[in-house]
Amino acid sequence: MNKKEVIVHLETITPLWTGDAWQENSNVRPSSLMGSLRFWFEVICYFTGIVSEKEFDAKKGRFEKEVKQDEFKEKLKNIKNNGIDFKSQIKTLGKMDIPVPSIIFGTTGWKSLIEIKEIKSLEDSCFRNILNLPDRICVSKQNREIKEDNGCPKSSNDAWSVFYLAQPYFYGKLEIKFLVEEEIIDSIFYPLLNFMDKYGYWGGKWNIGYGRLRVIEVNQNNNSEDWRIEKFNFSSFRNETDKEFGLEKYLLQVNNFDELIQEQKVDKKIKIWYLIPCNQDDNSQNSVKDLKEVIKKLIKIKIKERSKDKNNGGDPEKRHKIFGTIEGPPYGDLLPQGSKILPYIAKEMAEGEEVYCGGFLSIVDMLKLYEGGEQNEKI
Repeated sequence: MNKKEVIVHLETITPLWTGDAWQENSNVRPSSLMGSLRFWFEVICYFTGIVSEKEFDAKKGRFEKEVKQDEFKEKLKNIKNNGIDFKSQIKTLGKMDIPVPSIIFGTTGWKSLIEIKEIKSLEDSCFRNILNLPDRICVSKQNREIKEDNGCPKSSNDAWSVFYLAQPYFYGKLEIKFLVEEEIIDSIFYPLLNFMDKYGYWGGKWNIGYGRLRVIEVNQNNNSEDWRIEKFNFSSFRNETDKEFGLEKYLLQVNNFDELIQEQKVDKKIKIWYLIPCNQDDNSQNSVKDLKEVIKKLIKIKIKERSKDKNNGGDPEKRHKIFGTIEGPPYGDLLPQGSKILPYIAKEMAEGEEVYCGGFLSIVDMLKLYEGGEQNEKI
């Protein structure tokens, strides 16, 4: 095993929140960033078929399996070179049915192939409300009126849905020094960075659009790296030689909210609905310069759609799984559900200045992993 130092420069598109258990956010926590990378890598593995439902641990909420050291060492004895090289160890883990995300990001008995060595902020980056976002935004459940701060109740009730815009947040540029196993830099790490740059979220508070970051530059050995690799290559982790995937095959642009929440159990897709167009000729006419206005617009639409589902007699269990809930669901023994519909916010140039664009991103096609009752017991 041989890890290389890879330096990644990132810039916030929307605020970065990596708060701790006490909701304090005074530094960028490595564990939060690594958790984000693992989550989106698991999404990619599931949508491409690299992992299946039977490998998902519903109680932990991820694809994970412990590496039993006695079994691992015994199997390595029968491999050439005593299994000390990368390929031998990875092959052995595969024979033990260890899910690929556990191999890449670690599990009990196995260390992650990707680590964060150091994080530091750059230039005029800060932890404060530099965008002048309100403390909270609320939406009327009756007429969709939107208010801010003192015009809102302290928490959601029968009349209002309340969203807190966590503060202080990190905003600006940062440098992350990663230590990455040499064998997976081009095949896994750079494609994952490329995905995060385009579609992923870092840290927390994704349900209000936080955590969208742009990759500015990647360096290795003081040289700029070509990190924009589109295809993941899983051939080191699976025997098949065709385990190479371009993500565009698993992305689907849709035209309305109903298509976002429509679950496809077989041909799974990450869906995107562009409400504020990106990279289109009419971008300047529909663009938004104020992040607060983008967040308010997207939250209002999401509340409307959730209420519509509820008023039309929709299934509460499924609604919780799609739109999220902070409470432990009253079914099975699942963890509290994060939203599968996320405000998707990007930045593009329009008439010589950067403006916000985007809409919603949907991972609703992961719902099968969170089926309650008997399904959980089988997993």
